[in-house]
This record gives sequence, structure tokens and C-alpha cells, in this order.
Amino acid sequence: MRATLVLPFLFHFLLPEVSPGEVMPARPGRHLLFDDRLIDPAHTKNVQTVLTKPSQIKRVLKPEAEWEALGFIFYSTVIDHEGTAMLYYGCYDANKGKHLCLATSRDGLDWERPGLGLTEFGGNKENNIFPLEAVEAGVFLDPSAPPEKRFRLLHNRHWPDPEKAGVYLSSSEDGIHWIQNETCLFPRVPDSQPSAFFDPQNQKYQIFLRSWTKDRKRAVSRAVVGNLEKPWPFDESVEPLAFWGPEKVATPSREFPVVMEPDNQDADNIHLYTNCVTRYPLADSVYFAFPAAYFHFRGAALEERALDGNDGTFDVQLAVSRDGASWHRFREPWVEPGYRDGTTLQLVSMSTGMIQRGRELHQFFVGWPYTHNRPVEWDRDPDSRAEWMEKDLGGIYRATTRIDGFVARSAGNKEGSLKTRLLGFKRQTGLQLNIATSGTGYASCALISEEGKYLSGFGHADCELIRADEIAFPVRWKNGATIPPGNYRIEMRLRSARIWAIEFTE
Repeated sequence: MRATLVLPFLFHFLLPEVSPGEVMPARPGRHLLFDDRLIDPAHTKNVQTVLTKPSQIKRVLKPEAEWEALGFIFYSTVIDHEGTAMLYYGCYDANKGKHLCLATSRDGLDWERPGLGLTEFGGNKENNIFPLEAVEAGVFLDPSAPPEKRFRLLHNRHWPDPEKAGVYLSSSEDGIHWIQNETCLFPRVPDSQPSAFFDPQNQKYQIFLRSWTKDRKRAVSRAVVGNLEKPWPFDESVEPLAFWGPEKVATPSREFPVVMEPDNQDADNIHLYTNCVTRYPLADSVYFAFPAAYFHFRGAALEERALDGNDGTFDVQLAVSRDGASWHRFREPWVEPGYRDGTTLQLVSMSTGMIQRGRELHQFFVGWPYTHNRPVEWDRDPDSRAEWMEKDLGGIYRATTRIDGFVARSAGNKEGSLKTRLLGFKRQTGLQLNIATSGTGYASCALISEEGKYLSGFGHADCELIRADEIAFPVRWKNGATIPPGNYRIEMRLRSARIWAIEFTE
């Protein structure tokens, strides 16, 4: 059964101001209902907004290769390229050497480690290791780049040299053979995985980095640049934060605007360790983030659990945005640690990106059976590594949801209703719903004119009763299967049903 969380409020701060009589264009495409962008909250009754968590979680990769002897590092990215999922992940060998590796899959379930032949390990090159200083790395496909640079890799390099260290770019035609750009784009080391994408809405790149708040908590900053290959402009008046001491490179603080950070809704010891921001590929103006909420073992009640002053566990949370700048972050975990596939995980860290297969979306996350600073203990006591190599060290897990299946509008056994804002239709337009009704549930739709009257032939009694579990269920009325030109509100009635998105088709 899919786990849910009822949300006590909707997210008006994500929305542009809309006057009561304003007509919003009914733009073709899919419209997710995680906020009130299309919905009029004043005309919503007995309908709740619920967070719908992944319906299935399954381990798909175990650390089995020799160069994965101490397990996976919790930074990874998945790219879907021409029907092949490409998973870029980090791992530790038995000496705690770090490697960036590649796994590939057609279906997201069965994975292979391709023999890249690029890096020698154990006397041969029959492995899937890249010859890059790029474990703290994020990969994305760049639709604005020439073909030979369509794969982009942002990664931290030259740690801890204060003169050379920072964020760098590498590019590739096939995602395997990389050309490194020697220009330092940002002379700070975020000490975490960056996320980035080209945004067609403003024809610029959005880049999300780990930063630090004034009270020394991890947060998320956002840079927006037009040219990815030139140094990024930043606020140089911000004094460099010498987090690791003056002899080492600084880490980001307020050089770029902070867009996500711990606040008074969080426990005092919560940090945002990663961000994993992605532009949702199936709808415009939809951005998701999956930050790792780091529960820091600080304070008298937790000190005995901490391996040192920087220890703790991770949950993965969900955050939503319409522009990448303003975010709402849910505080309940999207994916949480716990007992999975015979192993109790203590940290879970989401991959950036997702892939679609059929009516499902697949995300991936790294799961660890130890807390944050266990790898530091391996440095302090190398002999302890042997003990851990005999254990089940977790792996990479697949989390599955339906398309759009993040936040739903839900009605229980008591019938509920909701209306859209006044929408303008310029031509005959089809209406489809991403909806699921239970065995006793149903839904119907009606069109309401600007004057507040049901349009003849398009009332609830005229709608074919909706009893379905479909991601694109076509709505039909007695007078047809398309909405005629004009300005209307769509009223939806639900009972024992959930709806995630509506789609307008031409």
C-alpha cells in the first residue's frame, strides 16, 4: 500500500498573484496539482492534499566488485539516454580509495557494469571506473550544447589547494569519454554533489550547490548562469568561509542566494546535506528536489551515539518549486532509512535524476548500514575496514512511483469537490486525468461558465462516471470528449479517489 502524508496547507507562496476574475490560459500539456496554481482553494471541499511516497523500493546493485569493497559513496546521478539508463556512482575500494563508476540498464532493474577500459585497477582495465577526480559530481544532458558536449559533468577538483581547488566542468559526447575543462568555474569546494540543468524557460543554467548558513548549518544555494564554461559571477564581497582552516580552500556560504535551508520547522540539529534538484521532464514549470536531511548527532542526548563531532543519519525529503528559486520542503521523509532487503540502513541519499518506463518513474538512492562518519573511522583505524567488508554494506535501491505521483488531491468516503481557476480555451481541447479510484470510488467533471452556471451538456450528470487507475484517463461528456472554446472553470467531484495531474490535449 502506498504510504501517504496529509498536508495541512497548500503552497500559495509558489504562485504568481492571480486576481479573482483573471483568465488563465489553458496551456496544452500536463499540470501537476501539488499547489494552487490551477486550483481555486476557496472552492475546495472535503479534498485533502497528500504526499504519496514511492509504491515500491528494491535493491538493484550491491557493492560486489573489488573496487567497491567498502561500499558505495552517497553521491550518484541517473541519466536516461536513448533508452539506456546510465547511473554514475561513487565507491570505496579496500584501501578507501574513491572511484567514479558507471552502471547501465534498459529497464532500471537489471544493471551491468560495462567494461570501459579507461582505468587500471588490480593490474588490468576490465572495469567500469572513470579516470576522473570526480566523486563529488553531477551529470546532466545539455540540450543547448553541441553534440560533442551534450553530456555535462560538474565536479570538485584539486582539493584542498586554495589556489586551484573549486568546481570544474567536463564534457562528453557519449557520457563515457570526457574532456576536462581546466577553467575553475567557482573557486570554492561545496564538499557535496552539485546538481544542474539547462532551463528552457529562461535559456540559462540553474546550478545548485551545498553552502553553509551563518549558524554553520548545511544548506542549498542556487547559481544562474548563461555560459556554463566561463567562471560564474558571484558575490565576491562575501568573506570566504575557511571551514577547513586558512591553509585549505574555502567552502561556499553566501556567494550565491540560499534557496533552501533549515528553519524553525526543523529540529535544531537538522542540516541539508545534498540537494538532488531536477527539472521534471514531463511538465513545464515543475522542479523537484530530494535533499538529504542530515540528523546531526549533537547535544547531550546524542553524543554517545556519535563517532565524532560530525556524525548522524539521513532521510530523503521532497521539495517542490515552480521556478527553482522558491521552494516548499516537506518535513516527512520521502524515503527513509530502516530495514530493507535484510539490512538495516541508517543513511539514504537520493540520486539526481529519474527515468520513465511505461507509466512508472524510477529514482535511485544509495543506502548505507552505517552513520555518516564511519568512513572517517576507517581512516583512523584501517584495521577496522576488514570487519566491515564482511558485512552487507547496503547498495543502490530503486524507488518507484507512478508518473506525477508525488503530491495528490485526495477525497475519502465523503464526496469532495474542487474547482480550477477560470481557464481560457482558444480551441477544442481534450481533458485527461492522472487519477486512481478505489473499488468503491468514482469521479466526475463539469464545466462552469464565467457566470457560474453549468454548461449545457457538460454537467456532472453528463460526464461518463470515472472509475479508473490511469495516468491519462480521457474525460467524456454527453456533448463530446473535448472542451469547446471559451472561458470555464473545471469542477471535479471525487469520492475514494486521488488525482495527481490534469492534462490539456489539442
